[in-house]
Amino acid sequence: MSLTLIVLLPFIGAVLPAIMIRAGRNACATATGSITLLALILLMAKAPAVISGEVFQVSYSWLPELGLNVTFFLDGLGLLFATLILGIGLLIIIYARFYLSKDDPMGRFYAFLLLFQGAMVGIVLSDNILLLLVFWELTSLSSFLLIGYWKHLPEGRQGARMALAVTGAGGLAMIAGMLILGDIVGSYDLTVILQNADLIQASPMYVPALVLILLGCFTKSAQFPFHFWLPHAMAAPTPVSAYLHSATMVKAGIFLMARMWPVLSGTPEWFYIVATAGLVTMVLGAWIAIFKHDLKGLLAYSTVSHLGLITMLLGFGTPIAAVAGVFHIINHATFKAALFMTAGIIDHETGTRDIRRLGGLLNLMPIAGTIGIISAASMAGIIPLNGFLSKEMMLEEAWHTMWLDQGWVVPLLATVGAIFSVAYSFRFIFHVWLGKPRDENLPHHPHDPPFGMWGPPALLTVLVVLIGLFPAVIAGPLVAATSSAVIGGELPEYHLALWHGLTPALGMSVIAIVVGALLLMRHGALISATANLSRPDAKTMFDCAIAKLVALSRVISDNLHNGSLQRYLSVMIVASVAIGVSGFYAEPDHTAGTRELLDVSPAAAIGWVLLVVTSIAAVVMHHNR
Repeated sequence: MSLTLIVLLPFIGAVLPAIMIRAGRNACATATGSITLLALILLMAKAPAVISGEVFQVSYSWLPELGLNVTFFLDGLGLLFATLILGIGLLIIIYARFYLSKDDPMGRFYAFLLLFQGAMVGIVLSDNILLLLVFWELTSLSSFLLIGYWKHLPEGRQGARMALAVTGAGGLAMIAGMLILGDIVGSYDLTVILQNADLIQASPMYVPALVLILLGCFTKSAQFPFHFWLPHAMAAPTPVSAYLHSATMVKAGIFLMARMWPVLSGTPEWFYIVATAGLVTMVLGAWIAIFKHDLKGLLAYSTVSHLGLITMLLGFGTPIAAVAGVFHIINHATFKAALFMTAGIIDHETGTRDIRRLGGLLNLMPIAGTIGIISAASMAGIIPLNGFLSKEMMLEEAWHTMWLDQGWVVPLLATVGAIFSVAYSFRFIFHVWLGKPRDENLPHHPHDPPFGMWGPPALLTVLVVLIGLFPAVIAGPLVAATSSAVIGGELPEYHLALWHGLTPALGMSVIAIVVGALLLMRHGALISATANLSRPDAKTMFDCAIAKLVALSRVISDNLHNGSLQRYLSVMIVASVAIGVSGFYAEPDHTAGTRELLDVSPAAAIGWVLLVVTSIAAVVMHHNR
């Protein structure tokens, strides 16, 4: 029962903010936070048993004839993601209380946030893929509401529509893939599907199912070529960006790839599609981030890059690479949520996010500056922070990975991606916090915010340091439990430690830091050298595609809906007769799939015949006037 309550609490609590806002902003935030805290406490009560290897499951019969039951289960992978969703969600609720202005409708914000939170928890705890799809689409709808929260801003409405269109289209593809997967196995229960890897991979429908499911994952997790929606979603309030783009929405695709890893990975198709998409996304996102002058824009493309890194590791298909991917999920969530909240602090206290106007803020905002510098250093992979550990594991796996029988491609591109990562991370440090102020006439006089704004990112930054110094103690048990659930078998031998000796990965890391620092020193020249390069504009391309789609729909509508009853009925008659006749001549296996044919009742048959006859009579006897 408590497992079901963990999923339901955010949905139940979504009605509270609208009521409690009448008692004041503090009461509204407290009520919202209490709901998330209660769900987190219920989850943590089960954590020790899950880490020890126990799996909790609860099921309710809903539509068993269709294979749809309300079934939830909690294993290591679900525990990790649910902890991130609820834990960081609680910090975001506190942060948003102080970030949002008095003119912002806080009740509406918290209601949307809890709705999204519930949908995300539902995804990671669902044991039925049809139920998972319901929650998947709920995340698209609720994220649309959150991204477009500032509905008076055109860019907010545009970003929300773009996110909904891209992730919604991917979701439709994924629905088809999941139905194929369930048809192959004969069950829609994840626990059953995950035990039939050989059956799935031997099926001729494996590749279509794989491609369709990956389309859903790639669109949700902003993988190339679907990465363009995420930066435009930065028009949302910073608490939304910090939540959706560090630990929740964009990690949904990552979660599903990890969940399906035991049955879909290990084939050439998986490797070349997933690893290639991740590698390209990692390098491309990092490269674009270097040129962004908006703080949130830089962090958005860095998020794209790090999502690509995790996707690449899952795509390698080896157990140790999966462990590295799991570890980086934790590390990225901690330092990226802290960085987004720090960017919000800068915007809130200075009135701008333009890096070209910032500089020397550490002297004016020492607390926020310390948080930002440590988190950005972790993003760059600087020892002894947690980002260094997972970056080393990534480079180590890249060193041992072949691509088209070539051993140099993956290590080279992984190092290039790491170089770009160092460059944009150092830019966040040196061009924002250090040096001299670039603009003495900022909209606001910079100063540290109240504790409610710097406390949540500070807590995450403490985790960044502690995981870096004591990885086996702080993160080891959770990494092991999660990796075991992802791999679906015995864990490989690995060591979470700061020092692994003089290895190729260490050399690649040193190269990345040195070259990345040099690249930042030549940042101005790099901007000038690339200023005249032609760059495809994703927003323009998206707007053009939508405009053409609308025009096409109008053409189709004008041709099909011309006001003629005869034409409408003629189409209905032809379709009805074709469907009915096809049932007599088609093979039963094709008409019913894997399910038994149902008997046709005489009443239904008579009704069908009468419908066709009356429609024909209407077509023949009706006259346009």
